[in-house]
Amino acid sequence: MRFKYLKYLAFALGGLSTVVASGALYLHASFDGARLAAELSSHTKQHYQRTLRFEGPLELAMFPRLELRLPPTSLSGRNGDGEFLGVEQAAIGVRLLPLLAQRVVVERVQLDGLRLALLRTKDGKLNAADLLAPLHADAPLDFDVDRLGVSRGALTWIDEANNGRSFALSSLELGTGRLARSADGQLELAARLTQAAPDIDARVELQTSYHIEPDVAPLVRKLQLTATGELAGRPGTELEFALAELRLGSDTPPRITGLDLRARGKTADGTIELHTTAPELVLTPGGAEAASAEASLRLNGKARNSHLHARLTGLHGQGKNLSVDTLATELDWNAAAGRIKGKLDSPARWQGDTRLLDVPGLTGELDFTPTHAAAPVKIAVQASGRVDFARDSATGKLDLRADDSHIQGTWNLPRLSPPALGFDVDVDRLDLDRYLAEAGKRPPKTGKDATPLDLTALKGHDIDAVLRIASLRAGGLQLEQLRLPVSLHNGKLVSTGHSLALYGGALEGTFSLAADGNAMSYRGYLQNASLAPLMRAATGAEPLTGNLNFFAELSSTGATPDALRSGLKGLARLRLKNGSLRGIDATAALKDWRSAIQARQSARRPSRPTETTPLGELTASFQISDGVARSSDLMNQGSPIGLTGSGEFNVTTGHLDAITRVSLLALPPGADGALLASLRGVAVPVRVKATPAGAEWLLEPGATLPAAVRPATPPPVLKPAPKPVAKPVRPTPAKPAATAPAPAPAPEAAE
Repeated sequence: MRFKYLKYLAFALGGLSTVVASGALYLHASFDGARLAAELSSHTKQHYQRTLRFEGPLELAMFPRLELRLPPTSLSGRNGDGEFLGVEQAAIGVRLLPLLAQRVVVERVQLDGLRLALLRTKDGKLNAADLLAPLHADAPLDFDVDRLGVSRGALTWIDEANNGRSFALSSLELGTGRLARSADGQLELAARLTQAAPDIDARVELQTSYHIEPDVAPLVRKLQLTATGELAGRPGTELEFALAELRLGSDTPPRITGLDLRARGKTADGTIELHTTAPELVLTPGGAEAASAEASLRLNGKARNSHLHARLTGLHGQGKNLSVDTLATELDWNAAAGRIKGKLDSPARWQGDTRLLDVPGLTGELDFTPTHAAAPVKIAVQASGRVDFARDSATGKLDLRADDSHIQGTWNLPRLSPPALGFDVDVDRLDLDRYLAEAGKRPPKTGKDATPLDLTALKGHDIDAVLRIASLRAGGLQLEQLRLPVSLHNGKLVSTGHSLALYGGALEGTFSLAADGNAMSYRGYLQNASLAPLMRAATGAEPLTGNLNFFAELSSTGATPDALRSGLKGLARLRLKNGSLRGIDATAALKDWRSAIQARQSARRPSRPTETTPLGELTASFQISDGVARSSDLMNQGSPIGLTGSGEFNVTTGHLDAITRVSLLALPPGADGALLASLRGVAVPVRVKATPAGAEWLLEPGATLPAAVRPATPPPVLKPAPKPVAKPVRPTPAKPAATAPAPAPAPEAAE
């Protein structure tokens, strides 16, 4: 019996095949492509007010499957406005039986050379909205697609409602599974994404599965999106976006679960990675809602690593606006100046219409550990900020307290991409020596072991700032009223017109530091500074005292700090008034050397801390090259000791070598004056040799000035005055005394 039923089934299938084959032959023989094209064009014009144009006849193919083959075809925008869709060629698989009844039921679509132009107008309407509506009941077209394929496609998107932002997809390849009222399938897409602002040129790939069911919200599962290339103006960026599930519905708000976003890119120092997650995100009509979300930013540099983690709680949407109850941030950030670690909290608001992000009250505590310092500095933070994405800028205020320092000011980002920074900050007091004390304990490396001077950190930044510090201690110096304008662009740091007060004087100047070539320049003028406390603070010693005026114009290049110092060149001028030279009493030295001077012999005198030599006005100008300052016009005048000469000072080693002519212009009172009478006005040759450890004075009768530094008109060397010879004194004859008149007789007394 079983074989009998099989025989009946075989006869039935054979009969059905015969009927289908006959119908196919009839359809092929009676197919009228021109009529079908006319009906489709008429239907499109009548119901959609669009023009459907075929650049040739429609053809029906029987092998390898029943297909309608379209010539180059275009569909206009509504009311014939431009081209909305175009295709170079297309193959549409259709079902046989509905086609016999003059209906087209599409079950397979393959498009080659697709062109699609999507537009959202200023009032928010989409130019494809009418095509997305359900088909009319009398439409001779229905879809039950097993596969949709697109090759060599191109899509453009223009959003007039969002300042005309646009992007384009080219080289588009698309493949889907079943598309029908009830279907499960896979979707794969690959394309090149380009955008003008911000700059995007990336390869995009999308994979996902989907589920479609009547009267049930469409469901997207395991969505994976990757993009590689230039994103937001940064070449070599990689983006990975994943969703565990996306449910779309007409009656319920879209719900996203398992959101995961990763972005990786390259920086000049290494790589940067952003990771964002959200367990669940609901896109309600009022806006997005989420209980929590997290984001982390990690920078892996060649020399240092940094990490920033943020957790959002209480995300609420109101139309295009979003608010966050708490934005909690943890950071561990390493920079050239040091390491910042701590926590900051603040509410946050996002205004979608104006694209404003507002962080009104950022509070917390940070630990800042300067480079080479032992202990961190605790900083209490109060700040605020506002980011205006529409204007590509940001502004904010800050109020910081660290130890006994109070820092207040404003900051701004005049440009977000690439970032540019500006700030205007006031500090009441700052003790840099406290924070950098550990660095001072380490002896500097020199020679082959010297640490290279790496100024590459100056590159890639645009900064304009002004820093004011009422009281600053740095390098042992006490500075007041510092005003430091700073400009950093194209790898060059410039400060023009900085000023400060120190030790009764004032300094004004300009400096620049460039990463290209490690170039440095400085020009400054110090006026009326008290030299003794200045030198005591800087070096711990007071070899000179007086009221100092000093001008310098310097430049240099070098791969290390030593090379930078040894490459110094430029000029300088010095004027010291009403001062003294400590370590030697020139009058006492001349008295001790009196015999050696007369015998033209050498003599040495070490530095004696208790001795001083008064100076009137000491002046000198210097030519500086290869790190050595040379002077040929050293002069002191206006005091009992006259001095002229020349010398050189090595900036790198701190060594001084000078040849001077010391003259006794006025004799001291008493016996000392009598002993030195023979040296009065004599120019005594004295060589001065000094190091950071101390100085000594050498009597060198044969010393001559080097030709390179010899003054144009050397001071005359005065010879000792000859001893006066005693001459006999002849007595002068006495003159006769004048005769006085005789006094008148006294009157007699009356009896």
